Amino acid sequence: MPLSQALKALVHAPRYAARASKYQPGVTIPAGVSGSPKAAPQVSILQDLFRRLERDAASHGVRWGEWLTLSTATLFAINAPSTLRVLHTYVMQHGGTLRPLADRVDRACLMREVGLKTLGLIGTPRAINNLAALRASVDADAELAAHMPTESRRALSPEQLQQSFRAGSDLFDDIYAKQSPKLRGVLAHHHPDLGEYIVHYEYGPLFAPASQYHHAPEPAWEVNRVRMSLLAIASLHAQGGVAPQVVSHVYGLLRARPHIRDEAGLAFLTSEAGAMWALETINDMCRVVDGAEDAERQVAHL
Repeated sequence: MPLSQALKALVHAPRYAARASKYQPGVTIPAGVSGSPKAAPQVSILQDLFRRLERDAASHGVRWGEWLTLSTATLFAINAPSTLRVLHTYVMQHGGTLRPLADRVDRACLMREVGLKTLGLIGTPRAINNLAALRASVDADAELAAHMPTESRRALSPEQLQQSFRAGSDLFDDIYAKQSPKLRGVLAHHHPDLGEYIVHYEYGPLFAPASQYHHAPEPAWEVNRVRMSLLAIASLHAQGGVAPQVVSHVYGLLRARPHIRDEAGLAFLTSEAGAMWALETINDMCRVVDGAEDAERQVAHL
């Protein structure tokens, strides 16, 4: 049964209209968020943003997997599917030339895996809609689409599920360190199932690297320990309003140092300066993408 035009319009309209302030003459309170994502900024603006981010990352020794994790999670969190597609197009190329297939697969798989893991941080609907946009970009490249992995890594046997629970518990303890026992108790106090669900089913099959509980080699696109902390910081900081959780995952990033290879970029990221760089990068992306003026945005095609 089709919905009426009036009902569909109400679904898509802003939650409330813009209005003049009662207390500040000349000030307008902006309209509430609408049911559809904002139009993306113009492609040239986004390309400048991504080039700047890539150069800045390189100046600190930060490699593609880490800055792409940070930027992808940020765009998922602010619900910017059209911008996400521009980012995908950008990382598929180098110097105006299409990257080799293996490199394109690695980058597309990383973006897809980051998007999946945001489920536990930004909510299922946003993750689904942005993964759909990302898949549309993948499908526009027939060669890439034909070589993307299609086998689920989370269809687990009972034994593998138990291993994922252990991996999730270890990851939770590693991120929260001495605070872990107390936090588990707090979560259980809020709701008896909350800690069980978060530790076993979010930190387990979702957040812990699947290669870990499959005892398989780690692909270049795996969301490893450092990338998971970057993903969490970006997802939480970009959506706003959850500073306590951002602080927890900043500490988690600093605690990831024992897991890193002897690589300057990873050492930087797991320092306080690196955490500040990550937060400032997220802020810059939010300013350009979410804070763009209407004149800077692409014309929406109805």
